[in-house]
Amino acid sequence: MATTISKQLAQQIVDTIHDVCGYNINFINTQGIIFASNDPDRIETYHEIGRQVALTGETIEVESDDNYPGTNRGINIPVYFHKRIIAVVGISGDPEEVRRYAHLAERISNILLHEQEVSSMHKTADEKKQYLLRSVINKDFENQEYLDECIHEFGIDINHSYRMVKIDLNTRYNLKNIAMLEQNIEALFRMFKNSLYTYVYPNHFMGILPEDTFSANNHLLKNFSEGHKDIVKIAIGKSAPFYKCSESWETAETAMDSLRGTSGSLVVFDDLTLEILLTGLPQNKVNEYASKVLSRLSGDDIELLKTYYEENTSLQTTAEKLFLHKNTIQQRLNRIASTTGYNPRKFKDAVILYLAFLLNP
Repeated sequence: MATTISKQLAQQIVDTIHDVCGYNINFINTQGIIFASNDPDRIETYHEIGRQVALTGETIEVESDDNYPGTNRGINIPVYFHKRIIAVVGISGDPEEVRRYAHLAERISNILLHEQEVSSMHKTADEKKQYLLRSVINKDFENQEYLDECIHEFGIDINHSYRMVKIDLNTRYNLKNIAMLEQNIEALFRMFKNSLYTYVYPNHFMGILPEDTFSANNHLLKNFSEGHKDIVKIAIGKSAPFYKCSESWETAETAMDSLRGTSGSLVVFDDLTLEILLTGLPQNKVNEYASKVLSRLSGDDIELLKTYYEENTSLQTTAEKLFLHKNTIQQRLNRIASTTGYNPRKFKDAVILYLAFLLNP
């Protein structure tokens, strides 16, 4: 919580108001020392009346110069923050003329200190969110006292199960717009009771969702991903007890890997099968396998096979979907078998072809 006004902030206020009114302005600390002024020679000098104002909490107006050591004619007003004097503003000149500028400086100080405090509190909350989430995904529970403080502050029930969420931004997304996107993500997480998220520079978000609210509201994630299809990809890990959320995070990363290179924007680890095995393969092996199986096929052949397997190897529905005659589908499947050495209608060969599609979407 902010309890003092910095020299930099005080000097900014001095310069701003001096530009408006042209009078000499000083910011004086509670010990009577000037720490900001439009007159550099007065900085670090003693201001007797400023000290008196700090001690009494009363505004003091001076009608003539040198009534007090280091003090000129003018007005000296205390700056309160949270009912505590943190500084004194002094403006030299006819009190009737400078009074309004002194009050303006006092008012600006309060506004800026309040904004500074809110910003500091928000930053602290963000830091706590990051600490909590990183602690669970890294299994780092050494500072249990601070972790317990974060858990309590954010309403986390450690007896419940949770799912970790990973949100990746499209690398072409303009990071200047991150604040707008974060507002949308914040609104999304607010729909899930006792959930948390944090931004991880430069293009990730990570979050945690209670299992019960996820089960009841997972359609919200689907709607969000569809509404931001070209911007984000969202992966949801498996359900796990709070202190084992590292396992949920690992599965969220696996789920995210399964989305890479695809047009999909949302995946839940529970829905994966073969992808769990395939996403961990070295990329050079993946490329070699896909090339060996698919390199002799044309784009039309690959599209035909994908549709054929999506339609459960039904010649009739494949033909309908591709607007081709059933006999044409059979002829092209025969040609594919001859070209590749893998017959799409034989189970073992079909698995080989299908895996190639999964590895090289």
